[in-house]
Amino acid sequence: MKVTNHKLVGTDNKMVPFVKTPHGGNALSGGKPRFLVIHYTAGESMTGAVNWFTNPAAKASAHLVIGHDGSITQMAPFDKVCWHAGKSRWKNIIGLNSHSVGIEIANWGKLTPSASGGWLSWTGKSIPDDRVMIAAHKDFPGEEHGWEIFEEAQYMATVAAAQAICAEYGIDPSDVVGHDDISPTRKVDPGPAFPMERFRALVFGRSEDEDDDLLYKVQSDTGLNMRTGPGVNFDKVKNLAHNTVVHVIDKTSHGKWWMVAERVNGKDDNTGFVHSHWLQPV
Repeated sequence: MKVTNHKLVGTDNKMVPFVKTPHGGNALSGGKPRFLVIHYTAGESMTGAVNWFTNPAAKASAHLVIGHDGSITQMAPFDKVCWHAGKSRWKNIIGLNSHSVGIEIANWGKLTPSASGGWLSWTGKSIPDDRVMIAAHKDFPGEEHGWEIFEEAQYMATVAAAQAICAEYGIDPSDVVGHDDISPTRKVDPGPAFPMERFRALVFGRSEDEDDDLLYKVQSDTGLNMRTGPGVNFDKVKNLAHNTVVHVIDKTSHGKWWMVAERVNGKDDNTGFVHSHWLQPV
């Protein structure tokens, strides 16, 4: 992907579909973005989010919306203001709407348990268990909740779009942030289901195979249990044998419990949480 005249061009050398939002439109401060902010839509689909951002009642917008299948809709040129950040601050800049590009990813985000033991969106829609990750948010480490997982297709589409935007405007890795970074405790998106550390590594030109500092091996004669969540009370995914190599996806959100993927034939396979005490760098 690339950026041409402040619009995103896909790998087919065609501009991605463009649906203009009425919310925003003034020029960004300095005429270009300094920050890139990642959000989830708290909704079911890209189409629903695009329709909402064109609704006069919304009073909200974003530059890009990314669907579950990796499809992308642009809603404003990257040099124009969108209303996605609200009350926010980063590196002593207050009010990031005037300084940033906002990407919204179709995802329900934080879920609530149902009476039957499953998970519900804020609208009451039932979310299948295999689409749910249980974790605590970094801003609320003592509170575990369900979160809808992100599809790999939409995650990698977000990586590709971010690569093009950051290259075009010279955005630094430390200025690629989540809504929860710039509005801590007020906002929780994109949340713990979005591995931000892995995201930044991929955006700035390092493939997962090249992330040597994120590759570790198990050091335990009895193996190491990989679990569905960050704690011994979560179900076991499998036991990782001594010297198994894992790719660390996130090691900042859950203390000593890290989200990892087992490496099989050089690729990520089973994903879950392990205690970092029994890991050492490759």
